[in-house]
Amino acid sequence: MGKDKEGRDRSEAPDNKGKHHLEEEHRVEKPAGKSQQEKGKTTPLKVHHPKHSNNKLDVPYTTLIPGGMMPGRSITIKGTVIDNAMKRFHVDLCCGLLIHGDHMDNKALHINPRFEKPGAWPFGGAGDEQIVLNSLINNQWGSEERFINAFKIEEQFTIRILALEEYFKIAVNGKHLCDYEYRVKVDQIKAIHLDGCVRVDYIQFQPAILDGIAQQIAGSPMGPQVLNTLDRPSVPFQLPINGFKPPEIFHITLTPFLSGERFTINFHKGEEWIFHFRVDLPNKEKKEKGCVIRNSTKSLKWGTEERSPNDFPFHKGVTCDLRFTAFQRSIAVDLNGAPYIQFAFRNQNQPTDINLLTVKGDCVIHRIVHKG
Repeated sequence: MGKDKEGRDRSEAPDNKGKHHLEEEHRVEKPAGKSQQEKGKTTPLKVHHPKHSNNKLDVPYTTLIPGGMMPGRSITIKGTVIDNAMKRFHVDLCCGLLIHGDHMDNKALHINPRFEKPGAWPFGGAGDEQIVLNSLINNQWGSEERFINAFKIEEQFTIRILALEEYFKIAVNGKHLCDYEYRVKVDQIKAIHLDGCVRVDYIQFQPAILDGIAQQIAGSPMGPQVLNTLDRPSVPFQLPINGFKPPEIFHITLTPFLSGERFTINFHKGEEWIFHFRVDLPNKEKKEKGCVIRNSTKSLKWGTEERSPNDFPFHKGVTCDLRFTAFQRSIAVDLNGAPYIQFAFRNQNQPTDINLLTVKGDCVIHRIVHKG
């Protein structure tokens, strides 16, 4: 891309952080009573309805996923590996609440970090200190997929599971672990279950879908929504649009290149930029910190930049979800399910003036969804 059609004005402007988007956070409750599994019997686990709490509680833990899973949704789990006799823990995305026993519901994804030193488990042997991924279908485990263990005992971790069109993209502590192709359709997933040598701080489902309004993803009480989906389009990308009118949304899932310098997402009116969203990635060699810059043009001349140099939220090689929502006088941006910034229109621009969306620079696009 050209170096300075995008401008380099270094003036700062304060951010307006929008409060237009709900983020759903599940904090865990310690389940009461005995194990749900009795010998020779399959019993569905009770669903623990989480409360907002600062307590860090033990597992096992099971909850329904509000609205279920679908491409574009992600789950973030924050916790700590604890040192106990189990020497492993697992995170399961389940197709029902039959978690144990002889007749279990399918498990679309089983993430199983292991910490078994040689000679220690269960009666000696080679040990097992890898991460094992698998799926359970019709009560039978499939082929294992193994990876180097990114977890450490007595250390905190963050797992992010992003559902895309054909596979899960899994990251641990902000670093890409693997892509896991679906063996069970993602929309069959109903619940999440955790157990083992782990303490869970919280689970976040992004974007949040509250009980009772989950159907709005597919349709609105005012009539069906128009959903246009593009999977893995090439970059640079451009899409002619007939205005960007409230409450339209563009949901873009992308990954910055490991060697990338910057990428941009732009809303145009002809040759003018109505909203220019630029992510300058950190460069250790040049000692440059990352920065997010917003701007627009008038008569093809750049205006004053709005900059966010602090708390830079993007990482090279780490997938992110960006959601652009049209308002009458602004465009709001959510990042990974949480409000990020809001850009007010300038120069008497209107959302109906926008006629082109472009994505340029050092990134790969996994998916673009337009909800109109």
